[in-house]
Amino acid sequence: MYNPNVPMRKRILSAVFAFIINAIFWIVIPYYIGTLLATRVPESALVVPTFVYEFGTMFIILEVGAAFFQGKAISVPFISGAALLSAVYIWLVTNGGNLTVVASGISIGLGFQLMLYVLVLPSIWAAIRAPLSYMIWRRSAQSGTSSAPSGSGSAGPESSPIH
Repeated sequence: MYNPNVPMRKRILSAVFAFIINAIFWIVIPYYIGTLLATRVPESALVVPTFVYEFGTMFIILEVGAAFFQGKAISVPFISGAALLSAVYIWLVTNGGNLTVVASGISIGLGFQLMLYVLVLPSIWAAIRAPLSYMIWRRSAQSGTSSAPSGSGSAGPESSPIH
């Protein structure tokens, strides 16, 4: 997973690709959804909140940093930060698992706190997994053992202990 010998060209291309994809997902799409809602349904309360753009900017910074520093120890905080930010984003978007819509004096509420915990759990696990996997990789690199299986699995003459 961690390879400190990743070429600079690959890191730059990964960072540019991460920037383009995240900018489209977090800036362009919400902007067009907001303008579509504003023009098609002007009296609707459905708008894209400004915190989507703020979270989008933070996501872009963290994802580009993780892509640029891939294979290095400095990428771990970027990966964990992006995972924690996604958990916070899901929590804020769903208002802590309580969605309420008020229209024409009628209030409809939906409470799904337990389901929200299930939605946030993978993000929290990804935030914990990144430093743990780096520590495991670092320990195996220091001890000289590889964490990945070596060889192709075939018992050819080059894998035989007797020559």
